[in-house]
Formats: sequence, C-alpha cells, structure tokens
Amino acid sequence: MGLAGWIGAGVTLGLHLRFDLQPFLSMILASGLGVVALVVHEGGHYLGARLHHMPVLMMRVAAVEVQVRRRNWQIRWSPQLKGRRLGGYVMAATNCQLPLRKQMLWFVLMGPLANLLMGLVSAGLGWLTEGLMSAFFLAFAMLNLSMALANLVPTSRILHSDGMLLIAWWLHRDDQRAELAEVRLLAMSVAGVACEQLPDTDIAQLSQGAMPQPLIAIGYRLGALLDRGDFRAATQLEQNLEAVLQEHAQSLNGMGTLITLLRVEFAFVRAYLEQDARHLWDDWANSDLDWFNPWLRPRCAALRAFLQGDLQRGEQYLQQALAAANNSVVTTIRRSEALLADSLRALPAAVQSKDLEPECVS
Repeated sequence: MGLAGWIGAGVTLGLHLRFDLQPFLSMILASGLGVVALVVHEGGHYLGARLHHMPVLMMRVAAVEVQVRRRNWQIRWSPQLKGRRLGGYVMAATNCQLPLRKQMLWFVLMGPLANLLMGLVSAGLGWLTEGLMSAFFLAFAMLNLSMALANLVPTSRILHSDGMLLIAWWLHRDDQRAELAEVRLLAMSVAGVACEQLPDTDIAQLSQGAMPQPLIAIGYRLGALLDRGDFRAATQLEQNLEAVLQEHAQSLNGMGTLITLLRVEFAFVRAYLEQDARHLWDDWANSDLDWFNPWLRPRCAALRAFLQGDLQRGEQYLQQALAAANNSVVTTIRRSEALLADSLRALPAAVQSKDLEPECVS
C-alpha cells in the first residue's frame, strides 16, 4: 500500500509538472513528501506517548536519529541498514503509574491516526485548490492515507507493524506477564528505581530470553553491583558475558555496540580494582559509544587521571560525566553515576595509603 501511494503521488505530480527531467522530478518530489508523511507518522507516536506521560527515549525518521535528553536533544545523520532506509520509530518507556493496555494502545494508534487526519485535511485542500498546488496536496494526501493503511495491516517482518501491535495490546490483560519483563524494567529504570531494587525475577526472565535480552540482564546486574560498590563481584559477571556470547554466537548480528559498551564497563572495573589505567578501554572509534552513553568516556578519563595522581583533571572529567548523566531522561543513570563519582573521588586516598604501606622484610 505504501508503494502504491508513492506511485500515485508521483503520477499526480507528473500530470502537472512540465520539466525536461520528468518523470524523475515527480518521483523525487513524491519521495520528499513521503519523508514528510513519515515525520507526521512518528510525530503521532510521539504525541501518543506524551499524552500518557510516557518518557520518550529515542526517535528516528529515515536516516535522522534523535536522542532525547532533558536539555539539548541530540540529532545525527545515521543511515539505516538496507530494507529499513525509509523506516522510523519512536522508543518510549511506559508510565509506571498507569495500566499498560491503555497507554500502549494510544501510543501505537496515534501514528496511523496522525497520517489519516493529515491525509483527509490534505485531500480537502487539494479539492479546494487548483493546478500544481492541488496536485501537491492530493499527492501528500495519497502518501499519508497509504501510510496509515499500510501500517494498520498486521505484519511482522523486521519489526511488528502498528496493526500487529494494536491487536496484541487490545488482547492484553496481564501487566505482569513474563514476556513483558523488559518493558517493566525499562519503565522502572526511567522512573528512578535503583538497579539493586529492580525485581530479580524480571532480570532472570531477561536472562532466559532471546538476544539482546541476556545482554541487557547483565547490564542491570552490573549496574546493581557498581551501585553497591562491589567491584570485585562485578568482575565475575564478565565470565557470564563471555558465556552468553558463546551460547548465542549465531544471534549477535547488530549487537556490536551493546557488547562493546559492556566490555568498556568491565575494563573500567578491572582498572579500578587493580589501580592500573592500562586496563581502561582505549578504542573510542565507534561513535555509538558516545551517542548512547556520553558519560562513559569522561568517567573512564577521570579514573585514568586519578590513577595518575592528577586530581584536578580527574574532577574535571567527573563533572563532564555527571553533567551528561544528569541530562539523561533515565533517572537511574543520574544516581548510578553519582555513586561511581564518589567511589572515584575516594580512590586517590586509597592509592596513597597503599603506597605508604611498609614493605615486609624477611
């Protein structure tokens, strides 16, 4: 249906455009209007989330990716893989204070509904105007209406369509279903529930799920240990990570950034425990690391500075890490980074005390 709308829009524009580049110009213009229709669609999902106070975390429209922050949202150009180049999404956490069914139904429905309303308005304007202006309005109407209908068809290819999700959430009755563990954990983390207070049954459920859920479970467990300051127990989780990667070796496509983020954290833990900056991660070529966790690199730099005895620079890096964490919409991250900052500030005294210990002479 989406392809039919694009072709129909191109033909409608082509009947009114008189240029030597036809039919290419009309198809290019139709593609541009299609991107605008996609903005309308994802904007509808965003409004659906905000209507029920669901915190929005990320959004994408074609190659434009948006990282939602408390202040100064981040935007980057990030082309998608083949097959999803013109796709989009809105990633939001659910509101812990409301039943899942109602908020998710509105969140899913508002995307096609926005296209439907925009399509009807554009069709009306196309009917009231004439010539090229009428053609643009009618073409935009075709694209919006076809996008609304295409998304309402229940399909499950790369991602579930809005129609498939609507059916699933319409039939939903139990918010405590095991398969919704990831949804509950994300909602609690965004709401500020500390990692060590997250329900272990949900984390255990993630550990048994399909990728990337076992990796996410390791991340939650690592966060709980670091919040408690139990760095030594955190090192044991690294063995669990390697076991998970070996067990799911055939399902790691697209997991590279998440795996690297976990490896960076474990390198940080080793460097802290052994008080040796050589263990710190030093390959930051992957821009996704700073995109998803902008507090991670300055925190690692702070540890390096403290281990080298440069307390002033270490504190400067810590302030950068804390500023990035405080700008996150995930409330738990702010608390976790503040606790880690306290651990790092205490490190110089521990290093100095270790250096002053008398050597045993036999």
